[in-house]
Amino acid sequence: MRFYLSLLTVFVLVTSCYPTSISFKDNSMDPELKTFTVINFEQSAPNAPVNYPISFTEFLKDGILGNTKLKLDQSGTSSAHLIFSGVVTDYSISPVSIQGDSQAALTRLTISMRIEVENTLKPEKSFTVNPRRFADFDSNQDLNSVESQLLEDINQQILQDILNKLQSDW
Repeated sequence: MRFYLSLLTVFVLVTSCYPTSISFKDNSMDPELKTFTVINFEQSAPNAPVNYPISFTEFLKDGILGNTKLKLDQSGTSSAHLIFSGVVTDYSISPVSIQGDSQAALTRLTISMRIEVENTLKPEKSFTVNPRRFADFDSNQDLNSVESQLLEDINQQILQDILNKLQSDW
């Protein structure tokens, strides 16, 4: 009898801890939202590469398509449920880790943006995100040789900020 009781206890513990469904996609996004559009980002940061706002716009479109159930509405902003727009406000490079000989061991690329998300179905759910993200690289490296990888890392962080805000009502 003791064996069966122990077996039953183990079974209950194991099955009660077993998740039936885990998902990090569209966990609390309004099911009425079906489409989105992204207006080309603007640039007010003087040091940013000329093509960065356009490449970020395309990255954001791909990121939303790949991480949500939303469909890209290319017919214009009048029919999209969500309208994304924004501006690159800062693009700066600064030393981070100063060594004993007053030389920087690491350099930091920092990007700041202001991103507005307009919800045309429920305007009260519209929001603005002001991400400020960075990536560090060895000071012995030339920025031009690592910039594309740094931008990819920073873009991924900014996309995550947008998705977190979009999929939560916090």
